[in-house]
Amino acid sequence: MSVRNAGKTIREARIKAGLTQEQLSEGVCSVLSLSRIENGSAGVSPVTFQALMAHAGAPCEVYPIFASRTDFDCFYTLNRARFYLGSWQLSQAYEELNKLEEWNFADNKLYYQEYLYLNGQIQVCSGCADHHALYDLFSSALHITRPEIDYSDFHHLLLSIVEIELLIGVAQELLYLGKSDLCYNICSQIASYLANAEIDYLKKDSLYAQYAIVYTKYLLEMKDYNEALSIADSNRHKMVQNSDDSALLELTFLTSLGYYYTGEIETAYTYFKNTFYAAHSIESCYATICRNYVLSRHLFSLDDYLAQMDDIPLIIFPIKKAINTSDLTDGTYDFFSPDILTIGRLIHDLRTEQSISQIVLCQGLCSKSKLSKIENDTLQPDIFLTEALLQRLGRSERGFTFWGSERESKIYELKFKLMHTPKYQIDTVSLHLSQLGSVLTQKDVLPKQLFDLSYAINSTLSSQEKIKILSNALSYTLPDFDIHLIYNYRLSWAELSLLTNIAINYQSIDPNKSILYFGESKFYESIDVALKNAFDSIEKHKTITEISFLENHTNNFIAENGETLKKLQQKFETLDSSKFDISSICFVVEDELYLKSDIENVIRKYEISDKYKKIINNSLIIILPILSKKDFLKYFKIKVGEYYV
Repeated sequence: MSVRNAGKTIREARIKAGLTQEQLSEGVCSVLSLSRIENGSAGVSPVTFQALMAHAGAPCEVYPIFASRTDFDCFYTLNRARFYLGSWQLSQAYEELNKLEEWNFADNKLYYQEYLYLNGQIQVCSGCADHHALYDLFSSALHITRPEIDYSDFHHLLLSIVEIELLIGVAQELLYLGKSDLCYNICSQIASYLANAEIDYLKKDSLYAQYAIVYTKYLLEMKDYNEALSIADSNRHKMVQNSDDSALLELTFLTSLGYYYTGEIETAYTYFKNTFYAAHSIESCYATICRNYVLSRHLFSLDDYLAQMDDIPLIIFPIKKAINTSDLTDGTYDFFSPDILTIGRLIHDLRTEQSISQIVLCQGLCSKSKLSKIENDTLQPDIFLTEALLQRLGRSERGFTFWGSERESKIYELKFKLMHTPKYQIDTVSLHLSQLGSVLTQKDVLPKQLFDLSYAINSTLSSQEKIKILSNALSYTLPDFDIHLIYNYRLSWAELSLLTNIAINYQSIDPNKSILYFGESKFYESIDVALKNAFDSIEKHKTITEISFLENHTNNFIAENGETLKKLQQKFETLDSSKFDISSICFVVEDELYLKSDIENVIRKYEISDKYKKIINNSLIIILPILSKKDFLKYFKIKVGEYYV
């Protein structure tokens, strides 16, 4: 597929919307910057692109091109923070946001604005919010792009997604501060704005859900209980349909309150229990928040079991103070900068950082030659190939947006619907399958793989027939796949899903094979997760300044005459622990290390690489040579046997 120029796309969207450059650029970038973007003399960061396209009321699907690796890291980390926040993993979300401070937000004011918004949402979800401070935070973040905004009259403005989110946040804090009239005014304008905005339907539904939470709270305060129930429950249903869990807990609890205040106490208690148990199961502090709310207002007589369950502790997170953004840019950059990160360069960097060969990465997806061209920016991959490559590299593609043809957009939409439609909705599933099947051709290998997966899962065929379909679908990308050698592959989400469903269908006809497929798939995921956790741990630390300890004792790490273990044991037994302050121990696993020079090269590699520069001074790095990777993996599998099947 051809990829359209971002500047040209923005210009066409602006003209279609009947806007001047001054109108479109307001609050996002300077008119001069927009002019340079449109004429192709400057690039545009994804976050700035999205803001401009949102102002124009147009879809913002384009291949991401980043100003630098730091630009990408900020973009991806913000998406990770949103993921953690949506799963109520507040500490993890807070840690992700702290990384942006280290990168100075890639010198981009829009990244900084989103960073402030997400920090504010952490405060909201923690149950420990200072509402005056939170109002100031949301307002300060909004003023980065809208310094003159009038909360009572902003319906005429062109708003970005983050600006809408910030306005919803402001409305909620105004409600808590006793300014319900202004809260209502903001909510009304947001509802009207969303009704007419050209926003991706999933994102629009998510924004509606955020708005619904605040507006339902307002209606409850106004004692308009029937309308409160209607708003909360309808948006709850929509989140269930979209498999969007980010607002589901709050909407379910608000639905419970709606039923309670309309006199349906039993139904209300059922929804409250659903909220509490769901929150408690994911260790969300919302379980504590909603139970405390119920108890303080004596709404229900709680079951003994529910009443005695432990609280999930509330955590206070320091609120971020807004800084002067005059030194931050508007997200434009020089096209000819050597730091430009295209999708091809990103794939190359991720692949080399993980020491994955081109042959392993592209296996069954494309030729090595094609991958080389992609990485060298002489060939642009289509959406589905990009998706699979990123998944094999351990990166979710969902944070990215792409510009595709109408046909590709249709395929992607139907894929999403198939993935998120419950199996029991037989007619809906059948309709989506029929629609997708009519669009696909023989060349659509990757979408066809998902089609076959969905068809097998939702059909009434025998297990044997399903296994045949699933195995055939797997062969589209991995024609010579051997389950016993799963650790030799890099697998996409679709490939792992196919293996899991093969295992499920083997349960009734060959339990031993079912155990094999389940076990090997779990082993694959265990290794992947273990390595990722190890790398994430290393990234938290600072640069090593003294390598001499390692250099002077490398002989202890060399497999020599079968005495390695004994030498290690003797060495550590003689160490005076009082002389060391070791806060972490990192094991670096490398193949075929025989000589001191080999280990020195490893140290040098990790010292040079940006990914591994952040290792704390008082860490002990142990480099483990593996003479046989296959034997090591077999041993590792045995050691994690209790988690294996």
